[in-house]
Amino acid sequence: MEALVPPPTRTLNVWRDIRGAVFAYAEVVGDEYCMHLPGLARFRFSNRGDEIAADVGSEVNEELVVDAYHRNVLPMALQVRGREVLHASAVRSPTGVVALCGISETGKSTIAFGLNRRGYPLWADDVVVFEMSDSRGLAISLPFNIRLRPSAAALFEVDTTRESTPADNDEVLPGAETSPLVAICALRRTNGASPPVAVRRLSLVESFAVFLEHACCFVPQNEERKRQMIHNYLDLAAGTPVFEICFQAGLENLPDILDAIEEMVGKTIADESSLQYLYPEPNLHKALG
Repeated sequence: MEALVPPPTRTLNVWRDIRGAVFAYAEVVGDEYCMHLPGLARFRFSNRGDEIAADVGSEVNEELVVDAYHRNVLPMALQVRGREVLHASAVRSPTGVVALCGISETGKSTIAFGLNRRGYPLWADDVVVFEMSDSRGLAISLPFNIRLRPSAAALFEVDTTRESTPADNDEVLPGAETSPLVAICALRRTNGASPPVAVRRLSLVESFAVFLEHACCFVPQNEERKRQMIHNYLDLAAGTPVFEICFQAGLENLPDILDAIEEMVGKTIADESSLQYLYPEPNLHKALG
């Protein structure tokens, strides 16, 4: 089979990585959603039923196809069917999931892996899928491998010859487990004379802006699905504390970053007054238009 690059059409959406290289094409054909991963596979699914079909090149490594399915395709299929997807890694705290949002190469995987070494089970790498239940975010477990850059892998003494590092729940079935989203961290790198790490709790409006910045969706979507997505993120902003974690680049700052996040998680769990943050503005949807 050839490189599986679809012919250009008016409905074709091109997905690019942080360097501008094309890594996927997406389109809607009738009631079918298609994801083309050049040189790898073409996946097809709908917003009804559980089936996801794949056309795979004869010379393609099966492990690469499975990894792409878990990392790219399955989250988008769930998003089409009503769940939401954040560009984030995540760990599990004693009371629920802590998501770490950030643009590519911010350090999401490295920080999550560092927290894992401190006793926090890994929950997700690069994408966190959730649904709203009783106005609270409920994270959905998915299979994943965590990817570390060579410098981080060396720091943690992980085999750098592997493309990805198996996670504790690598064999879990999609949706086999759910856990409340108890906190969300927006990771941002800083430069200059700023401190090694600074933590700031975000307002509701700022939290909503963070979600829109890091939300992933399969496009195009109909108007009803767009409205549902906006309402889901508004409810998430009203029901989950969000913190901005600003830090200077460099692995030498990782211990301070991990300390700050652990302290934030501990305070969020222990401080009963933080629960008052859940529904402080019942008219949030109206306030944000």
